[in-house]
Amino acid sequence: MKKNNEVYRDEQFVLGLKNDIPYLKIDSAVYKLTCHPYEPCLYITDENGTMTAVHNAFNPFVVLELFYNKKTITSITGLEYDAKDFCQMVEYAAGIGNITISDAEKVFGGREKKKVAEQPKNLKAAFFDDKKNNLPTIGTVIKNDSFYDIYSEYPDSVIDYCLIKNNYNYCGYESHRGVLALACGKLFYDVDGELEWQYDLEKAAAKKIDADELFTSENEKMTYRKAFLKPPHTNNYSDANFDKIN
Repeated sequence: MKKNNEVYRDEQFVLGLKNDIPYLKIDSAVYKLTCHPYEPCLYITDENGTMTAVHNAFNPFVVLELFYNKKTITSITGLEYDAKDFCQMVEYAAGIGNITISDAEKVFGGREKKKVAEQPKNLKAAFFDDKKNNLPTIGTVIKNDSFYDIYSEYPDSVIDYCLIKNNYNYCGYESHRGVLALACGKLFYDVDGELEWQYDLEKAAAKKIDADELFTSENEKMTYRKAFLKPPHTNNYSDANFDKIN
């Protein structure tokens, strides 16, 4: 999608993207649509800064991309939406403050829902995994790549890697949170889908750093390079090994 693009328009609603921010215009009122994938909530903010959080809802960037490509979306409750449905749900929820997606969907009355799979134990990890809860996937885990063959030469490394392809336009902070959620869903569960390592995405914080700070071994802080070369159990890997992997 382009930075400024209308996805849907009728006599009441205009849904689109302006300056990389999803928005919904309802008559003359304009609402900004944002999210935090790890919660997951859809945030609806009016022109006065009043925000409503729709819990267990949608990532608006993904929603717009799907509607732009003439596809529908399905909520965690199993209700299928087209663009007008989404606009009606947002209109109903706006101004309430806090509302769950199931309560927001009362605007549709008793519409029949799809049969959906049982909700995963860790919704926050599965938010972008459509195999678990039928929600759109913001990215795709890359399972077969020559990188993994190279990394297999270093069994004593304490670092785990998960390569992910972003399926949609880069959306800054939201994209990073989305792929982090996907990586956790891949790395912390076993082949049977059972959680092996406890984690809390809400405690993950973002800090922008430059490449030199990421790859250096010249300061006292733990860095990416030092984590590879100097783990607690020690190893015999060299800077050349680290550079080969990267």
